[in-house]
Amino acid sequence: MKLNRKIFRNRRGCLVAAFIVAAAGLVLSRTVWEKRVERPEAAVMRRAARKAEEWFGLVREEKEQRGITSDSGSNIRYKALIGDEWSDITTTLGSLEAKEAAAEPDFAALMVKWLLQAGIDSTSSVGITLSGSFPSLAISSLAALHVLGAEAVVVSSLGSSTYGANQPEATWIDIESWLGRDDSFRFRSSLVTRGAENDSGGGLSEHGIEVMEKAAGRTGISLYVPDNLLESIRTKTELFLERGIGLLINIGGNQSSLGGCPHAYAIPTGFHQSMTVCSHENKGVIPRMSEKGVPFVHLLNIREISSRNCVSSGGCLYNHIIFNNIGVYITLFLIVTILIICYNDNDIAAS
Repeated sequence: MKLNRKIFRNRRGCLVAAFIVAAAGLVLSRTVWEKRVERPEAAVMRRAARKAEEWFGLVREEKEQRGITSDSGSNIRYKALIGDEWSDITTTLGSLEAKEAAAEPDFAALMVKWLLQAGIDSTSSVGITLSGSFPSLAISSLAALHVLGAEAVVVSSLGSSTYGANQPEATWIDIESWLGRDDSFRFRSSLVTRGAENDSGGGLSEHGIEVMEKAAGRTGISLYVPDNLLESIRTKTELFLERGIGLLINIGGNQSSLGGCPHAYAIPTGFHQSMTVCSHENKGVIPRMSEKGVPFVHLLNIREISSRNCVSSGGCLYNHIIFNNIGVYITLFLIVTILIICYNDNDIAAS
């Protein structure tokens, strides 16, 4: 009995020693063996962020000149990209925190990273579907395309969730026209809808529809009003296929982008090469383009995307981590050696 207790005690000591070595290895892996190296594309990413910041500033100047202010009470640096809590073109409830998280120029840097992963360059065309919910993300995406020299096929809708581009004198196409006064901004929507239910303004008041018509009139845009959701989905899909886009970027929750598929709101956010596509007749533009082999970026649940990709922290967005595997191998070798020695000693003592 005494011998068995001694063996148990020695083995417990072995486990403690192995645990200490493993813990030390973990600490060293995060301090000594882990190295942050700037991404090769970091310079281009920073250029995109600076361009987004420049265009954010143009929107701020235009709103200030027009006396357009938000009732949100937001105090973030780029609060000019925040709309009102409610207006006649507001379609759904949205989170102020999400809108504030989106108003970060480093999203343009993230978009550059994803665009390059998708193989986008100056010879490429990229499709963008956007609602008025996140004008800052639209600007950041276009800034990323600008620095890469890629073309954009933009399809937009005027409806917006709360705190988006829902101010009657500052809809998305207003913002787009303001930015167009800058020579570096060469993008314009190829197709504009009302958004909301069935992408045709369903559920909006008559005054809300009038607000949209006035915005279209002062910006020289003809609104496309589909007869039903399926018509809108097909029209947008055909446009993107005709233009041969190499990537689809979706910003916000426009119904035609997501579609009427029961799993529409389960479309994964961020950058993806493909997705599982449902067979629902009203499946949206994203799954239809994915069926054609077109990768996509889905920008929704913005705070989660921001946190996952280090957008707000900056540093890790522009760097990637390299591990010194030799240190890991040494740690594993020491752990195995300790266990072998201890258990061999226990076997000898037991015999």
